[in-house]
Amino acid sequence: MGVKGRLKDMSLVDVVQIFNAENKTAAIHLGSEMGYARVYICEGRIVHAVYREFTGTDALFQLLGWKDGEFEVEPGALAPEKTIDAPTEALLLEGMRRLDEANVKGESSDSYVGDLESIRLINSLLEQGILEKAE
Repeated sequence: MGVKGRLKDMSLVDVVQIFNAENKTAAIHLGSEMGYARVYICEGRIVHAVYREFTGTDALFQLLGWKDGEFEVEPGALAPEKTIDAPTEALLLEGMRRLDEANVKGESSDSYVGDLESIRLINSLLEQGILEKAE
């Protein structure tokens, strides 16, 4: 059983960070008026992303900028291929740098969410047994 939510409540960065911290494997399905996309995480590392004609980091960096849309996590789903080989933390930092750069150029971004929404998702993942508390 997966988790569903809205990106305006919890950004893709937050979702990825949770699975990275827990070394989990999953597919994150994303949908919005922009289209449909998928991000695959294997043992906490982003290994593949696909969005329209884009794959790998090109797709991922576009998805990190999505301000709204829906996501659904499919626990245990394996990537059909590996198009990303960089550390997850480095990918997220580069994606955030690119978003910040876009903001300087006059574009706005509402991709960050507050701690309360992150806590709600973590609690939901714990309740569903997807995450386990560290002892």
